[in-house]
Amino acid sequence: MREKIEKVVELPDKGQVIIRLAKTQDMRRIQMLYTEIYGASYSVSLITDRDKMRSAIENDNYYWLVAECKGRIIGSLVYAMDLKDRLSKAFGAVVSMEFRKHDIAYIMMKLVLDDITQKRNLVDVVYATTRTASSAPQRLTDSLGFVKLGIFPNTHKVYDNETHCLTAYYTESSLKKRKPHPNIIPEVLPFYEIVLKQMHLDKPKVENVKTDFSDQKQKIPVIELEVITASEFVKRRFKQISHGDFFKSTYMPFHDPNLIFVSKDGNTELYLHYYPKDKYSVIMGGFTDKDPVVVLESAARKLREMNMAYLEILIDAYHPLYQRMAIDARFIPTGYFPCAKKVGNKRYDCIAFSRTFDILDFRNVKIISLYRNILKEYLKLWRENYIEVVFQNERT
Repeated sequence: MREKIEKVVELPDKGQVIIRLAKTQDMRRIQMLYTEIYGASYSVSLITDRDKMRSAIENDNYYWLVAECKGRIIGSLVYAMDLKDRLSKAFGAVVSMEFRKHDIAYIMMKLVLDDITQKRNLVDVVYATTRTASSAPQRLTDSLGFVKLGIFPNTHKVYDNETHCLTAYYTESSLKKRKPHPNIIPEVLPFYEIVLKQMHLDKPKVENVKTDFSDQKQKIPVIELEVITASEFVKRRFKQISHGDFFKSTYMPFHDPNLIFVSKDGNTELYLHYYPKDKYSVIMGGFTDKDPVVVLESAARKLREMNMAYLEILIDAYHPLYQRMAIDARFIPTGYFPCAKKVGNKRYDCIAFSRTFDILDFRNVKIISLYRNILKEYLKLWRENYIEVVFQNERT
């Protein structure tokens, strides 16, 4: 059971603000708050879908906080928790414009953070993805001790492309459980070193492995994939299958699969979560008798046919060959996530890779400090894989 969380904040110019757990009778006022800030473009289904919102508010695996002033909801924040994996995700933090100089978001974030990591010791790691339309969300997590881990270029697309930052809060126990000595490819090393500047980690082993498709002149064949979108069937089958070696190294928390790509011979099944509204998709697992590079390339092409704009995969940091396969399928590293995945009593580091199908657009992005360095490393690899390869082929 969630413990009751409530705090009263006295604001000289506004009166009393009560921060508490959300109730189902708050739902319409919560939605009005998000509409006030984002208009009709907000794409998180937990906010826009009343059934999902009700389920989350009533579910002990969520801490949904609201801030109320004179009967009006002026702040909202959600923490989703995976108690089995001792992982939490904070998202949806929003405060009404006229209350933004009073640290309401900071107070809300810290109330739950202290409760689940210290008081009740429910999770080892809390992560968040922050929007980049302004630098305020990045500064908020920075002030709470979150580590800057990555950046997801063009992650979501509603009206414009949105870039998000990845950040995480670590308890002492998470680092004690961490599996040491990651084994990474050279392209991942700069992302690891950016994290290393912020927290004490061991030096990784760097191994420059190759696959049959590491030669950029080698064309990747494509297999034909059929699509299954019966969401309940997809979720049931995902739990029943035996995932292949490559897909055992992948991880995607807080998503349910709602789509399967199936090869015509039935020997390949790839499980994804996709969200057509903002053209976002992630790979969750599967099995194949083909080269994973071929499967990743085939899936990317199929998603592009379906008008999706972004595909993401997390691969653990201990299998350099699998990391190379992602690179060879033109997935670019976007961040390094220590202690992301719980395996037995250990926590495994993961690397985020993404592939975007749209023109990169950073005109409205506002990012701070180390996130800029992460973006520079991403853009360097993007140029190498999508532009400079043309000139390399000309020289050869």
